[in-house]
Amino acid sequence: ISVADDDARRNMASDIDQLDNIIDKFMDYARPEETRVQAVDLAQIIEREATAFRDTSQIRISLKLPPTLKVWGDDTDLGRIFSNLFENARRYGRGAESGVARVQVSHVQTGDSIIIAVRDNGPGVPPEKLQQLTTPFFRGDTARTAATGAGLGLAIVKKALQRIGGELTLSNASDSGLIAHIRLKRAA
Repeated sequence: ISVADDDARRNMASDIDQLDNIIDKFMDYARPEETRVQAVDLAQIIEREATAFRDTSQIRISLKLPPTLKVWGDDTDLGRIFSNLFENARRYGRGAESGVARVQVSHVQTGDSIIIAVRDNGPGVPPEKLQQLTTPFFRGDTARTAATGAGLGLAIVKKALQRIGGELTLSNASDSGLIAHIRLKRAA
């Protein structure tokens, strides 16, 4: 089909890209339970995924991680986890004044666990809806759902973490923003 109108062509291409992204999310969520848990360098994985978000007019990611951070996990699942968290922040975690999602990634070590905090500076989520954010196809209030998507990003994060023995906790920051805490087993 030939479309003469440039705007119509661009809109069609955008719609097709959006559908491709939604299909990719469905495929990620439906991914078989096969994972290969081994010692991996989490700092390297997070940096790789953060680098994919280059458009500083939409998102700026600040990493406060040591050069090496060994955890038990699966490279592919961990990549999906952080890619989905960054995408979620890009879509819904933008600051009201700047329109830019400022994301801070930090860590703490406690016992045999590493906890990674991924925090955006957006509006946060009503406390009664926090637990629902990891439910497939759930989309929060209008402030966090202005963008299009399948409502699978955080559900994928939770499911991928379960596959590798990790945990996800979501909370609001005291001033503003959503914080995702990712707990993983530390590897020697």
